Amino acid sequence: MRYYYQLQYKRIYRIFKDFGTEPFIGYPLIIVLFCWISSSFFDKVLYANYIYVMISIVFAYTLSNTEHARFLKQHFSAINYQKIIVYNNLLKVAPFVMFLIYKMCFIEALLACFLTFSISFANKKNKISITIPTPFGKRPPDFIVGFRKTFWLFLLIYGVAFVTVYKDNFNLGIFSLVSVFFVCSSYYLKPDPKFYIWVHAMNSREFLKHKILIAFRNSFVLALPILITLSIFYLDQWYITLFFLCMGFLYMMMYLLMKYSFQNQGMEMFQGIIGVLCLLFPPIMVIAIPYFYNKAINNLDQLLK
Repeated sequence: MRYYYQLQYKRIYRIFKDFGTEPFIGYPLIIVLFCWISSSFFDKVLYANYIYVMISIVFAYTLSNTEHARFLKQHFSAINYQKIIVYNNLLKVAPFVMFLIYKMCFIEALLACFLTFSISFANKKNKISITIPTPFGKRPPDFIVGFRKTFWLFLLIYGVAFVTVYKDNFNLGIFSLVSVFFVCSSYYLKPDPKFYIWVHAMNSREFLKHKILIAFRNSFVLALPILITLSIFYLDQWYITLFFLCMGFLYMMMYLLMKYSFQNQGMEMFQGIIGVLCLLFPPIMVIAIPYFYNKAINNLDQLLK
């Protein structure tokens, strides 16, 4: 197990190098940004402590890589495998837990630890042998595969949208709208095989434009039931709905650009960290989107002419 975590440290070190910075600069910068963004989140968001716990659990669960877990099972005993899964998940939520303790939210911190510990023992082998229809046609595979894996989340999200009307709580409706884009962005965590990129008869800018438009269209389709609900019952607050819709599109664009900025495995953790930071403090996307766009263009130029 010790050797495993030494390898993980070396992988993170290489991620910082690929990003163009030194680890001794990157670590303190991430810590400062995380604390600042979390503090702003607690100051501006209603029921921030409960939402913060949910974000931490989603963060840990989303970054759980099935292929990586299968690799661990092949190389470790059952006991050590389960220990590593638990340790990894607890490490992912550790920053959130420490900040909750700093905010004197001890019950929420314990809840985050308990839920994280619980999902570490979730059996991910059980799969439904039903082909779930999607509204996305035959392409692209990102949304087809992603939707079939997370369709149960959309049942919960649409349920929250229903509660919005029942409880007359507009904030819940906005939360459900943001959740749609958050789930959809997780479809862009894994890089495409280079052949799937190379077959497109486009240059790099045309390829990214094509992918972004598809991402916008498909995420809009999934968000449409919530948008209709908010338009009918909260038409006087349409500008707030429109604002969060635009923010959702920007969030999707950022994740898509990150996918093509790092065309190699093992970057899911880094993408997840950037995604959570931008979710807590959206203005970061003003810097992140242009940066990842230029980096994606440089990477795609090697495959597309």
